[in-house]
Amino acid sequence: MRAVHRDDVSPSPSRGPRLSVSWKWMGSALLLTMTPAWAQDAATPPPPPGSEAAAQQGEQAEATAAEGEDTTLGDDVFQMAPVVVTATRTEQDAASAPASVTVVTQEDLKRAPVGDLTDAIRLAPGISLTAGSQGRRGISIRGMDSSYTLILIDGKRVNSMEAVFRHNDFDIGLIPTEGIERIEVVRGAMSSLYGSEALGGVINIITKPIAPKWTGGIDLKAQTPTVGANGEELRSSVFLSGPLIKDTLSMKITGGFNHRQAWNGATNPGSPVLNADGVPLTRDDGSVVNYGDLATIEGRNDHNGRLSLNWTPTSQQTITAEYGRAYQNRIGEYYIGGSYGDADAVVHRNDAVLGHKGKWDWGNSEVRGYWEGLDTGVDGLTQNNIVAEANATAYLGINTLTVGGEARWIDLESDEFTSGGASVHQQAVYAQDELSLLDNLTLLLGARLDNHENFGLNLTPRAYAVYSPIQHLTLKAGVGTGFKAPTLRQLSTESLVTSCRGRCGIIGNPDLDPEKSTNFEVSANWTMSSWGLSATVFQNNIRNLIDTPRGTGVEPVGTDPETGLPLYVPRNVNRARLRGVEATASKSFSNVVRLSANYTFLESRDLDNDVQLPNRPKHTLNGQVDVMPLTGLKAFVRGQYVGTQLGGTEEVEAYALFDAGASYDISKNFGVNAGVLNIANTRTEDEEGYVFQERGRTLYAGVNARF
Repeated sequence: MRAVHRDDVSPSPSRGPRLSVSWKWMGSALLLTMTPAWAQDAATPPPPPGSEAAAQQGEQAEATAAEGEDTTLGDDVFQMAPVVVTATRTEQDAASAPASVTVVTQEDLKRAPVGDLTDAIRLAPGISLTAGSQGRRGISIRGMDSSYTLILIDGKRVNSMEAVFRHNDFDIGLIPTEGIERIEVVRGAMSSLYGSEALGGVINIITKPIAPKWTGGIDLKAQTPTVGANGEELRSSVFLSGPLIKDTLSMKITGGFNHRQAWNGATNPGSPVLNADGVPLTRDDGSVVNYGDLATIEGRNDHNGRLSLNWTPTSQQTITAEYGRAYQNRIGEYYIGGSYGDADAVVHRNDAVLGHKGKWDWGNSEVRGYWEGLDTGVDGLTQNNIVAEANATAYLGINTLTVGGEARWIDLESDEFTSGGASVHQQAVYAQDELSLLDNLTLLLGARLDNHENFGLNLTPRAYAVYSPIQHLTLKAGVGTGFKAPTLRQLSTESLVTSCRGRCGIIGNPDLDPEKSTNFEVSANWTMSSWGLSATVFQNNIRNLIDTPRGTGVEPVGTDPETGLPLYVPRNVNRARLRGVEATASKSFSNVVRLSANYTFLESRDLDNDVQLPNRPKHTLNGQVDVMPLTGLKAFVRGQYVGTQLGGTEEVEAYALFDAGASYDISKNFGVNAGVLNIANTRTEDEEGYVFQERGRTLYAGVNARF
């Protein structure tokens, strides 16, 4: 069993002590220290689209954003429901949206350091973090693998999975926090709207809109671990927006510069690393590699910038052009499974967008095309993604009808393919109707038809009902389907990738079938002006899961003639079932104290082998207390309990994390914040390097300015 321990003052020469904490007591304590209020959204419906009230609400929101106004913890915060667009591609409040939706607000992002998307949403219900090598993290929704989580930025796909196909965390650190308006997390299969990759759910990063008058902001944060060696981190983000020609042409600039040194958290930093023969490991220059040299969490640089222009030839039409550049790399020495190396992953990313939005008497329309190009530098891989899409929403009596189409092309160039690369294209059409059958009953019916180059037609329907029998109570029930096509590498026999830590190779399998899922959920939501409760029961049935069996007991399909390594192929080998319960609670006391909590129970089974799926905790409990004792002063204490889970073939013990911090607005335009992360210095041990690593106790401080 892999232990969880804490290093209280100084590193120990041997394995640290186990946490001597009663988890029964810990769970009770966490119920009193609750997660942010976005864990359960409020329930006040928004005004009808196109109404005068809706227009006034939009104008007020724009004015507030432009003036940089802040909100307090007063009851009014709980009386306005967050507006979401990801669940249906139309605006509606989160509580009555036909899906399980969590909204992370800009205020949540500013509360504590956010290095990437995982920091922003890890306390949301149904979310768990999966592990890659050297501290890389993925996002699992309701127990689904991170590759089944579709990431969008303003509804546009972000995809580097073909170029960086293992331990990919490059898509989760692209947008600077100062440029984010909110993050919408939709749990459950959403392929009926978004196609492949949306089996587990969708995360949509909504950026700040272009402001009607000049406004800007800068946010700076620094943090440093108090244990181990190195690991210092500096993050900065900027936002600037305003009109170039009044009522005609406006612009937005966002940028981010994030740097983190590799953190070395070894308990025996001065001891040499021994190879399989028991001999100290040396580098090419003859120097000895010590455990203190290895990256427990690798260093990283995420630099990005984006320019957006809006041209409004009429008050009802907007033409948008965007261009963005990003540079990302990972740094650190590693020794995993007998293999030593130096991380040198690099991704250069460019993207461009051209789109048109129209507001018409009958509804709204959007047409856009975008390109994303990636170059992995030292690996010599390039990936190009091109998407053309259009959709329209019409308000026809009791019907809100949305129809759309999409065409996508992915092209990969790599020396790992004997022909130099591979490509794939697919097209899709979809339709969705939201029927307001009664004032308190809506029914959503939708379907998407994908035509994939290799797999032909795939239909993914979805149905969802929302019913409010009495004031404050909302009931939801739905069923959705999803599919995920194999990647280019998984399909192509020309692809040869070294795996098994250098001891085998993997080639593609053209006989693979797409992975498919069916998702069911039922929920109840009770929301008052200052408190709320919710409970959701869900089940996801997956078939044709793709895995690559290899190692002991698995016969290779051949041998690489150049290296002599055994070769294995991916196969459709498993059926799986993931089911569980999500519960949330929140309560505010006047404008001084806010409590909130969420709990997730997850049962994950490989049905073919009747075993628990790895890296999926059965119990997760999050809690937070927010306090505002003085105007402008806010403080929080939060905790997270992560239950036992399998890490490979071993069990990782349950553990808990606690953070605390405070922020103070010195003036309307300037604020400071500081705090401590992982107060108890809880660590997860992992001899093989593939279990998620929690960084030790860390101090942070930051400043932000707005105008």
